[in-house]
Amino acid sequence: MTSETEKVDVLILGAGVAGLAAAHALVDTDLDVLVLEARERLGGRTFSDRHFAGFPVEFGAEFVHGERVATWEWIERLGLHTVHWNKLDDSWVRLADGRRLLMQEARAASPAFDLTRSWELPGLPARQFESFGNYLQRSGFDAEQLDYVRRSFANAAGESLRHLDAASMLDSLAAVEQTGGEDFRIVEGYAALIEALGVGVEILIDCPVATVSYDYGIRGEGADGVVVVAADGRRFESQLLVSTLPVGVLASGDVEFLPGLPPSKEAALRGLGMGPVIKLIYRFGEALTPPEIKAVYAAGRAPMWWTPSFGHETDAHVWTALVTGDGAVDLLRRGEEGALDSALESLRRELGRPGLQPLDATLVDWVSDPYARGGYSHVRPGHRGARESLAEPTPPLLWAGEATAAERDAATVHGALQSGVRAAEEVSRLLRPLSYDGQEVEVS
Repeated sequence: MTSETEKVDVLILGAGVAGLAAAHALVDTDLDVLVLEARERLGGRTFSDRHFAGFPVEFGAEFVHGERVATWEWIERLGLHTVHWNKLDDSWVRLADGRRLLMQEARAASPAFDLTRSWELPGLPARQFESFGNYLQRSGFDAEQLDYVRRSFANAAGESLRHLDAASMLDSLAAVEQTGGEDFRIVEGYAALIEALGVGVEILIDCPVATVSYDYGIRGEGADGVVVVAADGRRFESQLLVSTLPVGVLASGDVEFLPGLPPSKEAALRGLGMGPVIKLIYRFGEALTPPEIKAVYAAGRAPMWWTPSFGHETDAHVWTALVTGDGAVDLLRRGEEGALDSALESLRRELGRPGLQPLDATLVDWVSDPYARGGYSHVRPGHRGARESLAEPTPPLLWAGEATAAERDAATVHGALQSGVRAAEEVSRLLRPLSYDGQEVEVS
């Protein structure tokens, strides 16, 4: 423990995508920027593991969601390779009548299922404080269709239908035309992006923060800036601080803000949740499906499966289950071994292989991770606009992270990336107002 205080212009809390993007955008300025990261690694909720199967397996964020999002600028700049998850032709879907069809066949055979993929809704306006589940029922969705939504859309959204704000979900659906609706995986893993974002950035890892003390205002307005004390007693001072802490961490109070979070942030956090998200990852000694099948939308408690082996020259047959919301809570109650066994049993039933056994398996529990406390953010019913409120600058505190992105980009890597660049622009406007040029803090 030391009593010395390190003084910089800007402190950034968190070396996930948002924090690294903000720091990277400021590297070529004359500002002294320091990133504090609680974990012993970079990346936050992105984590490309190379040990489980001998190639990058994503334990956290996995896909590039959309063919027109900001992540592609980095993919092209770094010369990374991607594979396309073509759901229509390479995904099996279990329909309510028991048939297992390719997704395009399922959409043609079941108008009820097709509506949950096309989202051609009747155009009813959402009511205040209405959940997405209630909205769909009011729009005419029956129990079968609601189950399809639970298994796919809501599971991917990271929370159960009753906890998702209807108006915000409609915003998200309407934005697909802007971002694109296709999903891609980076062959080299998100680790390649994290490594590039960290080049030239000063970062302290294994440095969890205990307190953030601050005064309102900045530069000539009576402010003394920010004082951060780490859990081990190290002290840091800065003119500005960019928080990229996840919603779950901010809401937990694990990092104490003195004299408290700004009231607007307290209000925003009341409108945002951090969904329970887990991944169950298995390595098998044989192929489980024909080579053209890369994903399975199952009827069991683990409803969404895919194989990250696709795109790699490997003999490892890896399958990942994503489970969120009530399903994740139910599995976690069983403990790690029980959760892995239960999810595997649902895959056995889905494939008709009762004796199927993995060579290895692991549970990635983002709920219990003290530096995440959940998978990704969602807007609670009746709180449309909470993301924008959380993003609003309150100097000397600035805010970034996927939860601060617009609804169309929230809960994604590209949303986190864009939020970091936005925060860097806010830093430059506040600390370099006479020389600020929006071009100088673009990601480079």
